[in-house]
Order: sequence, then C-alpha cells, then structure tokens
Amino acid sequence: AEQDRVDEVDEPAAKTGDVLHLRDLPGGRLEFFGELSAESGARFTAMLEPLPTPHPDGPRDAARRRGEAFADLIALASRSGDLPTEAGERPHISVTIDHDTLRRGVGHAVLDGDHHLSAAQARRTACDATVLPVVLGGASEVLDPGRAKRTVSTAQRRALHARNRGCAFPDCHRPPQWCDAHHIQHRADGGTTDLDNLALPCRTHHTLIHHTHRRITTTGGTPTFIPPRHTHPAQRPRQNLLHRPPAVAA
Repeated sequence: AEQDRVDEVDEPAAKTGDVLHLRDLPGGRLEFFGELSAESGARFTAMLEPLPTPHPDGPRDAARRRGEAFADLIALASRSGDLPTEAGERPHISVTIDHDTLRRGVGHAVLDGDHHLSAAQARRTACDATVLPVVLGGASEVLDPGRAKRTVSTAQRRALHARNRGCAFPDCHRPPQWCDAHHIQHRADGGTTDLDNLALPCRTHHTLIHHTHRRITTTGGTPTFIPPRHTHPAQRPRQNLLHRPPAVAA
C-alpha cells in the first residue's frame, strides 16, 4: 500500500507531457498552448530566464517580455547547424518583395502562405538573409532566377561577433549570438556588405532601428548611434561600451 502511494505521487512526473497545440490567426499570426514535461520545462525555463529583462526600448509588462524572449529563442534555434533539413534545405521562411518596394520601404512583402509583411519588416529581414533575385514577366512568370547568395557570410558574422562582442545598441547587454547583422546603409539603397557597413543589434533593437530610421555611423569600427531629435534634441552620438574588453593594467 505504501509503495502504491509512492507510485501515485511519482506518476505525474513520469508522464512526458510534451504537447503543443497550434491555431492559425488572421494576418498570419499563430496561437499556441500546451504542456511540457518536468525536464523539458526546466530546460525551457533555464533558456528563457536570462532574456526577458526590462530595457528602455522594450515592453514593460512581463508577458510581452517573455514573448520577445521566446521569439529570440526561435531566432537562435533557426541559426543552429543541427536543425533537420527538408528537401536538402534547413528550415527557413520565404519573403517575396519587389525591389522598388524594398528600396522605398513603403508597401508590403509576402510571406509563405500569402501572409503580408510590412516593407519595413522585409528590409530588416533582408539585412541578414539569403537573397534570390528573380526577374518576372508580365504574368508573374519566372523569366530569370538568379543565384542565391547570403547577404552576410559566416566569416563576416564571426568578425562582427569579435568586434562588437554583443548588441551594438547603447546600454544593451544581449550577447552576439542573440543578434542580427544589420546593414547601416541598406543593400537596396546601394549599401555594401562590408564590415564597415555592418552593425550587430539584437532583434528588438534591429526592429527599432528600421522603424525609427536611426542614423548610424562607425567610429574606429564601433557603431555610433545618432538618436532622433524628437527624443534627444542635442542628438549626442552614443556607443555601447558594455561589451568592450576590460583594460589590462600595464
């Protein structure tokens, strides 16, 4: 009888509990709910806990911060070399946009499943992606598919990690593996994919940069941000000094 009571206590912990329900929402959004086993839940919590810390440019309520942290985990996983492939390709999303819309930043792009994405979001995505140029005919038939090319190479990303050592946005603590590569002058505007034209913001600040059109320059290879006049009238240039290596005493 005593052993039966012990088994009853242990039984819930023995169940896997890894269940995930998905439901499509209007506009391409996704609703999900489910349950994780004790082991999976502990791993998930351990990965999530360091991320949803409040910062001036992010949401204040805990649920929104956890949502952003979860999206960061998804972005990090998508860059993993251990993900399974399908038809020889790693998991990816496709964004279709014409060059004029991408250049002007006004209008929309199309995601998989015919869902719309704003041109500003498409510009952010195109900063660090594989780009496949395609020439279309009048009836949208493909006339000339170009050659797919990464906008930022693996070697350049490693160099960015070594140079910036984390999110380049002032006062942000995010480490480099949580960051995107950002073209200071966008490729659609004639910007080159050179280290002098690249910065390393986290996803939250990458989105902020594109939506507020913040000016960025580089000083000695370090990105320098010029805040907008309506928030900082003096527009004093700012750098993130949190990731600089400690000074070595002579």
